[in-house]
Amino acid sequence: MARVYRTVATAGAACYVGSGLAAYSCVHHTDLARLYALAIERGVPGALYHAAGGEFAWRWIAEAVARDLGVPTRSLSMDEAQEMFGPLGAMIYSACSRSLDLRARTELGWKPVHGDMLSQVGEPRLRALARPAPEGPDAAPSGHAFPGQQAVSARRRA
Repeated sequence: MARVYRTVATAGAACYVGSGLAAYSCVHHTDLARLYALAIERGVPGALYHAAGGEFAWRWIAEAVARDLGVPTRSLSMDEAQEMFGPLGAMIYSACSRSLDLRARTELGWKPVHGDMLSQVGEPRLRALARPAPEGPDAAPSGHAFPGQQAVSARRRA
């Protein structure tokens, strides 16, 4: 969510990669903490318990952020995404990563309470990320969507 808000500061639009339909599972930190506690208390040693409180596509987030800020959305090519997010970020935002949590639900009785990641849209802490970084010698080092990544990308190009 934060990275999409940051793209507004760097590109003037809420950005996603390609079609923006790469799907990701998400889980709220308090739901995840409850799953950890249940796994410690009741879990089978060595078992793998996934946590999925919901699922989203990056484009859905970009569209919600765009509505919140009154800006357009924009699809990025893979090259543009690598410039904005760095190679790892571009890969993350263009690939699906979905989890099924059937084992956590059936064996441990876990059920997420917080499922809607889009409920974060409009939070002041996120809106602040959409403001362009100040210019000048004392300004933040990068207006890049992944602060600090711009220097890494520049070193790789050199």
